[in-house]
Amino acid sequence: MSRYPELDEHIKLLKQDENHMKYFRQFALENINSDPKYVKKVFEHLLELVKEWNYKSAEHWCLVYIGWCENFTNNFLEASTTHLIANEFFEKEQDVEGIITTCNALLSDYLNLGEIELAIRNGIRGIELANEVKDECNLIALLLNTAETYIESENYDEALALVERLRSYNYTIKVTDEVIILGILSKISLNDNKLKEAYEYCNKALEIMEKNHDIIDREELMGTRAEINYRLGNYDEAVREFEEIIEMTGRNNDPYFKIKTLIRWAKCYYNLGQYNFSKAKLLLVINSERLNDYIRIRVKAYELLKDIYIKLGEYEKALEAFKKYDEYKDKSNINHSNLWLSVLKYKSAANEAKAYKSLYKKIDLISEIGRKITSSLDLEEILKSIHEEIEKIVDTDILGIALYNKEKNMLNYDFFIKDGKRFQKSEKAINDNTSFGAYCFNSKKEILINDIVNEYWKYIDKSGISEEKLRRLSTSVIYLPILMNDEPIALLTVQSDKKNAYTRHDISGLKILASYIAIAIENGKLFNEVNYFANNDVLTGVLNRNGIIRNGEEMLINNRNCSNSIIMMDIDYFKTINDTWGHHAGDIVLKSVAEIASDKIKEYGSIGRYGGEEFLIILPNSDLAKAKKIGESIRKAIEQYNYPIDNNKYGKITASFGIYEFVNTHESLLDGLKKADQALYKAKASGKNICISYVEEFD
Repeated sequence: MSRYPELDEHIKLLKQDENHMKYFRQFALENINSDPKYVKKVFEHLLELVKEWNYKSAEHWCLVYIGWCENFTNNFLEASTTHLIANEFFEKEQDVEGIITTCNALLSDYLNLGEIELAIRNGIRGIELANEVKDECNLIALLLNTAETYIESENYDEALALVERLRSYNYTIKVTDEVIILGILSKISLNDNKLKEAYEYCNKALEIMEKNHDIIDREELMGTRAEINYRLGNYDEAVREFEEIIEMTGRNNDPYFKIKTLIRWAKCYYNLGQYNFSKAKLLLVINSERLNDYIRIRVKAYELLKDIYIKLGEYEKALEAFKKYDEYKDKSNINHSNLWLSVLKYKSAANEAKAYKSLYKKIDLISEIGRKITSSLDLEEILKSIHEEIEKIVDTDILGIALYNKEKNMLNYDFFIKDGKRFQKSEKAINDNTSFGAYCFNSKKEILINDIVNEYWKYIDKSGISEEKLRRLSTSVIYLPILMNDEPIALLTVQSDKKNAYTRHDISGLKILASYIAIAIENGKLFNEVNYFANNDVLTGVLNRNGIIRNGEEMLINNRNCSNSIIMMDIDYFKTINDTWGHHAGDIVLKSVAEIASDKIKEYGSIGRYGGEEFLIILPNSDLAKAKKIGESIRKAIEQYNYPIDNNKYGKITASFGIYEFVNTHESLLDGLKKADQALYKAKASGKNICISYVEEFD
């Protein structure tokens, strides 16, 4: 019995003539939107048959629509692999219609995978071919899909140019195409903050869809309108619309769009400063079982979650989110490489393979260097990596990276290497008219010099540089601004003692790398900041409770067979200070005590704020006698200190200390803390301003 009796007649006609595949292609276009699973089963059945009949063209057209069915059900990786196989066949056979169709399919696959570069590459290839053969239907589809890809990559000018091309050439625009155009224009207007215009485009598109009973991309348009409503202050309407989208994605069993919508909703709350609401929506994304299927979305989700926790001051959670973001970013980079390798695997036609391999080699070298540069969150490691990798592509007698210090308005050459040796270079004011770096930073323009003596005057004040200094400079230099959101955050310089060492091609390669360097530096700086606040007390700068406890636990693990001690320190009469002179005076006391104690123990251990006015000091490799000596030195220094109140008024402070040496190798930190706390209690009860060590009699 036939599996698909409704199609039996056309299957017979296909067996007689491979050209009858055109019927099934039309069948797919008419049914795929409403029932992609049914269409997939039909084409999988057809694929078995045409393979038996040795119909190669029909076989690969089957793959095209099986791939589209995968795309419609959000299996974008499977879709791209299937479409690549079909594309390779059509390229080999020089089947222009097949190439155009698969370019459009791959454009959609890669867009949804977040591979913008591959998406645009396929879009442009398809547009060129469709234009050559005057295939208006596919040309319109490719122009629209490429415009949407430009929107996704926030390249709004390019997207607008494609839409204007569509309208100026008087193409026959279908109703569904007009809806897509209006959606694109709405996002462009939203980006330009033309909110009323964006709202009108959105409403018009949704009205057309309603009139024509078309539901494709309805959720996307509603999401844009919800975002516009947030920006206009229509919060209730925006919430209602987002809730409706979430309900629709549930009914349609569309976890991919549900996740995208929740992230969009979270961003709206974030931009309004409603960080707890933003966090709540984003945690729904993070906890979704289906999130594991979409690596790029995971990267976006954890990046936003990290920012939310920073805004909320929850630095430990921010640090964890940062680590997750970095982990999934690495996995995303691996996927990126694998997708390029898939392109190489299936692009076997001789000329096309050569072009792709050449492109891949060039892009992959820079991408690989970029991935190495961005693979670390440690700023020092990032700077080392930049030097190691740039040496591979340009002559580098000198490499310098200057980070901008906004508070001082200076460029700090934190990383400067000459002939393989690192040294610290002095700071440079950004208004120094004798500095190439200052010119580069302020103008946001690169500098390319291949003969310093004859070209330096183009960039700096002639009178500000002597001939002697000029002779000491490198002969060839490049300076590049490192931009983040079009604002300079650092600069990069490479220099050579050879004349004519660099070309414009070197500039182009380094400019691509500069975008990686900007991300790496910004992430490194932010990670250091988050890491600091996750482990340090904001007021005093010493370790916070979790940080000092972690140090104590590590001490007992790493120094189990050595003498180890701890000190609990508590400021005497702290409440009286706060009540008498106010919390400002209390803050001064806390910071002063922390600074005094930190100075006294810096060679021996670490200190953290345990809570309130209480501090914990960890002393590895220190027996009780040594710990008592350290404690007493801190006590005396605090006793001698006069803290400023106001108007030349100064106050006196003291502190009490409880000291404990770990004598049992099986004791936990908690055991030691209890005993140090008992000794501290005894010190308080004995008149304060005293160091007392724990003795067994306390028990």
